Amino acid sequence: MQRRAFVTGMLAASLPSMARAADLSLDEIIARHTEARGGRAAINAINAEFVDQDITENGNTVNARYLCDKEPAFRIDIYATGKHTFCEGLDSKGPWIWPQAQAAARDGVADGAKSAIQGIQFNLYGLHAFPGLGNRLSLEGRQAIANTDYYVIGVNMPGSYHTYLYLDPKTFLVMRRRDDRAPHPDLNAARKYLETQYFDYRPVSGVMAAFAQHQVDLGSGAVNQTISCRNIAYNPPVPSGQLDRHYRPK
Repeated sequence: MQRRAFVTGMLAASLPSMARAADLSLDEIIARHTEARGGRAAINAINAEFVDQDITENGNTVNARYLCDKEPAFRIDIYATGKHTFCEGLDSKGPWIWPQAQAAARDGVADGAKSAIQGIQFNLYGLHAFPGLGNRLSLEGRQAIANTDYYVIGVNMPGSYHTYLYLDPKTFLVMRRRDDRAPHPDLNAARKYLETQYFDYRPVSGVMAAFAQHQVDLGSGAVNQTISCRNIAYNPPVPSGQLDRHYRPK
């Protein structure tokens, strides 16, 4: 298989030439991945997701409550020592951000919409549904990392970041994801080449979900962020207006 040129120099440097072409086709890999996650019917039934998680970054740990649906819309509310301190999201008007000191939410930067849409689609849709969303999937071959010879799938999302998914050849679950983006575009537009590592997969309503993540800056090798999920729920009740920028929980 002839490998396509990567979009940035850093991307090319961090993804060396594959040792060999994949022994399975893209359709076969996606079919096995879909089955490993719980099957098409269970994944297609997901319309919304709620995640209660603890995020550690720069030595500080906060509680974060994430909610999204297929509108597409999302919000994440941050709590420190039990107090609501920050929220941001995406609604029908676009990305928004609401720091604690401000009286109301303000528009977020355009890059915020890219991260938001990407997150919603990865959370609510299976890879088998990605072409129907206008996303292009490509099989990049195999790559060995830390003694695992992963299948690598490229995901090209129009208007968002190009992403590479690393599927374990035994479980066919996504164990690593790499993309070149700004971790917090509203706070700092500087892009970094990041790897998200997924751990502790558990079934939720018949669909496998990762309950722990590590975000690694591949440029420095530093772990920027860790996430530990207290709870993940699919299709939770979403009260009217809760995903709107004007809503702020107490």
